[in-house]
Amino acid sequence: MNYLSIANSSVLFIMAGLVIVFVMGQSVFFLRMALKRAKELGIKAEILKETIRSNAVFAIVPSVPIVIALIAIAPVLGIPFSWMRLSVIGSQSYELIAAGIGASAMGIENLGDPGYTGEVFVNSMWVMTIGIIWGLVLCLTLLKKYQERMKSVKRKDSIWAELMINALFFGMLSVFLGRPIAAGGLSLYVMISSGLIMLILNYLGNRLKLQWITDFALSLSMIGGMGLAVLYTNIGLV
Repeated sequence: MNYLSIANSSVLFIMAGLVIVFVMGQSVFFLRMALKRAKELGIKAEILKETIRSNAVFAIVPSVPIVIALIAIAPVLGIPFSWMRLSVIGSQSYELIAAGIGASAMGIENLGDPGYTGEVFVNSMWVMTIGIIWGLVLCLTLLKKYQERMKSVKRKDSIWAELMINALFFGMLSVFLGRPIAAGGLSLYVMISSGLIMLILNYLGNRLKLQWITDFALSLSMIGGMGLAVLYTNIGLV
């Protein structure tokens, strides 16, 4: 049986749908609480409507990369699981890396290879799920203590605190960039091309004072990277 018949099964669609409905319900609940509190504070209805409208429009921008990521991931990991992951807490970079780790642990080099069976797919799902849990657990249990500790470090030595945060950030980036750099070929070409597109768009946005270009720079760089990946493959560059 092809693993995609499991990945796109009705059971997974139902399970993913329940999770997403629950998250949407949370959003509605907190929105109602916020509106109730705003009325108690005497905030005018016109201000509330404008706030909701502007934030709804602003939310479209960061959602575009998520939709693009769903289009990229779904053919490999199926629609329901990809839909659930990217609708709640996941990201394209993490999901593909975690799924790849789950596959490599069972001797499969690339996602979707001929040996990528239903059993391997389930292992990828477990790695993706267990790996992402700890962000939530640590936030619930240790975030307050971490924030207090960081404030203490900043008070004692603000330069050291800034260096530490930057080091953590670049360490995180190296996890995502290290693999395509080491692999070379198409992955490296697309990474460099997407980065250049991002830089150019940010430069143009700042130079021409067009905020929408800067807002959509990430989305456009992802689309450009996908298009260039197809182009590089067709012209025999890789």
